[in-house]
Amino acid sequence: MLCSTSAFASITDYVVKQWNIQNGLPSQSLKSIAQDEQGYMWLGTQFGLSRFDGNTFTNFNTQNSDFLPSNGINKLLVDSTGLLWVGTKNGLVTLDPKTMMSQTFNVKGPVRDILEDSKGSIWIAANGLYYVARNQVTLNQNSALIVPVSNATAITQIVGSVSQMALSPEGIWLVNERHLLRLTNTSSDFAKLRLELTAKVSLPERLAQTIIHDMAWLEGNLYLASELGAYFLDLDDELRPFPLPNASNSAVYKFMSDSDGALWISTYGRLLFRDNSGDWQWVEPSQLDQSIWFADIFRDNQNNIWLASFSEGLWLAHEGRIERHSAISNMTEAVMAISQAPDGKLWVANRSGVGYFDYNKNFVNQIPSNQFGRAAVHDLQFDGDRLYIATGRGVFYYENQNLYTVPGRALRDNPVFAISRSSKGGFWLGTGRGMYRLSYGGLTPFAYNAFLSSKFITYVLDEQNFGLIGTSKGAYYFTDRGIEKIGDQTSLESAYVTSILNIEGVGILIGSLNDGLFYRSTKGQWRQLDATDGLPYGSIFSLVYDKQLKRIWVSTMKGVYRMPVEQFGTDIESLKVEQVISSFDRQLDGKASQCCAGLGHDAVADTGNSIWYPSLQGVVEIPKSVELFGVQALKPRIESLITPLRHLSTATLGSKPELQIDERDVTLKYTAIDYYAPSSIEFRYRLSGLDSDWRYANTRREAIYTNLPPGSFLFQLEAKRRGEDWQKARRTEYSFVVPRRFDETIYFRLLITSSFILLFYLVFWVFRAQEKRKQLALESLVTERTVELREANDKLNQVNSQLKLVSHSDELTGLRSRRFLFDQLPKDIEHFQRNSQSLQAQGKSLVLLIINFDNFSRINDAYGPLAGDSCLQQMATLLNSRTQGSDYVARWSGDEFLLLLRDFKRTAIDNYVADLCEAIAANPFRLPNGESTTITASVGWSFYPLPLLGGQVIGWETSVNLADIALHQVKKRGGDGVANITFDEQLDAFEFEQSHNVDQQLSALQANGLADIKIWMR
Repeated sequence: MLCSTSAFASITDYVVKQWNIQNGLPSQSLKSIAQDEQGYMWLGTQFGLSRFDGNTFTNFNTQNSDFLPSNGINKLLVDSTGLLWVGTKNGLVTLDPKTMMSQTFNVKGPVRDILEDSKGSIWIAANGLYYVARNQVTLNQNSALIVPVSNATAITQIVGSVSQMALSPEGIWLVNERHLLRLTNTSSDFAKLRLELTAKVSLPERLAQTIIHDMAWLEGNLYLASELGAYFLDLDDELRPFPLPNASNSAVYKFMSDSDGALWISTYGRLLFRDNSGDWQWVEPSQLDQSIWFADIFRDNQNNIWLASFSEGLWLAHEGRIERHSAISNMTEAVMAISQAPDGKLWVANRSGVGYFDYNKNFVNQIPSNQFGRAAVHDLQFDGDRLYIATGRGVFYYENQNLYTVPGRALRDNPVFAISRSSKGGFWLGTGRGMYRLSYGGLTPFAYNAFLSSKFITYVLDEQNFGLIGTSKGAYYFTDRGIEKIGDQTSLESAYVTSILNIEGVGILIGSLNDGLFYRSTKGQWRQLDATDGLPYGSIFSLVYDKQLKRIWVSTMKGVYRMPVEQFGTDIESLKVEQVISSFDRQLDGKASQCCAGLGHDAVADTGNSIWYPSLQGVVEIPKSVELFGVQALKPRIESLITPLRHLSTATLGSKPELQIDERDVTLKYTAIDYYAPSSIEFRYRLSGLDSDWRYANTRREAIYTNLPPGSFLFQLEAKRRGEDWQKARRTEYSFVVPRRFDETIYFRLLITSSFILLFYLVFWVFRAQEKRKQLALESLVTERTVELREANDKLNQVNSQLKLVSHSDELTGLRSRRFLFDQLPKDIEHFQRNSQSLQAQGKSLVLLIINFDNFSRINDAYGPLAGDSCLQQMATLLNSRTQGSDYVARWSGDEFLLLLRDFKRTAIDNYVADLCEAIAANPFRLPNGESTTITASVGWSFYPLPLLGGQVIGWETSVNLADIALHQVKKRGGDGVANITFDEQLDAFEFEQSHNVDQQLSALQANGLADIKIWMR
């Protein structure tokens, strides 16, 4: 039977991953691949050497490393001792991948090929043939010192450049410009070298004029890969074309055989594969409508195939461990439904119709789609030899080579999505208009169709005592006694249900299209799992339970995964998932893995040993016992220790190294090599001696510590895959020592303590001696200095009085200065406020007057500045004569004077200012030339406090501003007058102060009739 046939991988079943510059590669163009003993992949690119651990590319070039003579890497080789040989466009270097110690060899020209013979010696193809014996390798650690260059032995028998080499039992084959040559060591002494040319074959004229890309000794034959195609050396020592399918006259780049004896050949735009049967297979990798060809093919220690592309980066190919039957049956159409017949044949439905795979795995289209109106097939179900077909136009059944329509008015033009066996006999039909039971008695509707919030039935599971229904809006539980909706308080209430699984002793699982996986434990509580819990890919298409291995298989459009069933017995804290087909897996032709296409009942077939899934290109068979790629035990590795002073591998430092004194900031880089699912690896670490608990790094691969204290430290690292418990994690550790600086040692502390004690004693002794001398001198000076101090204080008081008098007086007029006014006026304000009640009861207030000459500039212009100064002095005398002793007359500025009238009756102010204005106009001002003149003045005045409700809260500066505004109003009218600003008696001082701009506030009050300017013109 078909299900008993074991699956195998052809070239079309190989699955690949691809990396390019977006993943960290320094260049899309790769020339060579090698793997070291630690498991790292080394890549030779056009922009340097790159080391890859599955997650990170560590790139080395001439700018960040000392060992590379050129960034162009042509050939890589890891020899039998684990050393990496790097052939560049400008020489040869060998490198220890563990310690990063290197040695450079003097080789002329670009290195094109590197080969190791049976003695462990290295042969180099460059501008000539070179040889390096094993005892010539002495590695030097890269440092600031210049590393001496070693000389490789030049083979003088070979003239001209050598392009490629191959090792055979009889010797080394090599190609120079015109010939194919074989060199044999004829020395009986294993340690000595004596070469003899044992074969010489002339290259065909066309081959001599083209590029030889590769030469390989495989299965006893010598093959050449060139721009003109493939050649082999026949028994007559003649080079003849090697026929390749679909690759005539195409460029050939690489030959390689794998562990199974299969032959891999890279040609222009095509990858060829020949297994032990001798049959050729091939794929044409394509991307962005461009052909891809490979410069190198490499098989690693796990038999995975690595491909180095000339233009599209790095590819990893591994056996998918599944069989895509589209490659065997040539069925490339999407499969929509799948089911297994009682005789073991696998029946599928595609656009062409409904058919089965025969025992040779060829597809037989038994029922062409035109027989059922080319309707979409949603489910297949066998009842004995009768096959029921659920379509978008009702249900059909196929029996005895004939196709019939299931009668029933309810099914007419009604899409049927699910066919499921009923526990009472017959079948349940899930349609777009509800659920129906098909039995020998005919078609009857489900009794509780009216209770369904959605009649779009997607899945039906009928057990002995209960049943479950999946719809496009939630799931239902039903029995003979009734129906109820399930999944309360979760999004299952409105989820699109795709599959339902009931596992005895575990619980119920429900898969959805957009809301992940729901499960009900034996305690009866519903739980939801989605991407936040580690559920891959999102949408679920089918659920299958493998009772023997106790695994739940889940299919999606992007892949297939399986889960241990025991974790669903209780609440899940960390979901355990094994990815069988990943969304990142791509086939060698560059297309994404085509799995899976079916949904619900039609999405999977369990044939006992294998799980079968419909896909967009045929069907996919997965053995239940498949061993997954990339699930080997993790090996965490601490790669390097980085400080601000240096960057060294842990292998170079050795075990428990002592860092330098100033190396207190430490970065430890670590990894766990995995090329399949590196993003699923989680790390945690701790530094014993500093960290009290583990630090969870998730997928981050470095630990940073700053300002470490001195001491011995043990760095512990653990790694596991997502979903596993930390108790099963793999561990590694590394010790190092941070030395103490001298200032951190106990000797330094004792020295400092002793020095402080000695210094304190010396200071105390000197201080005591000096104090005795100072005491005597001080006593003699006290009397003398006391007298001098008293005399100095007296002089200082006199000077201060004079300075204060000068600063408070105007030098020209002898009046008080503006400075005096600012010092004295706050004191007068305070005095007025202390006696405000009695003064206001007497009708008294402070009055501020600002007086300004009218057209004073004409005096200076006509008679000179001396005449102006004389007028100012006479004005000061006049103002002093018009004031009392308690009033102030101050020169405010230039030709402006300010009068402060203390305790002045409010009712007398109008007469006073009018008389003052008359007196100024009537006063003859005598000029230095003997003549006299008259000068008029403008006066603005204001009260303090302002006559407002609560006017005392407004500062005296506002009164001065109001007086100045009133003065300018007189000026606008030609001068020789008096003005002041009056306010409404009910105006509140707080309303007046709501603006800091007095002019704007005054204008607003005038507009509202709350203020006015009273002007008297002489």
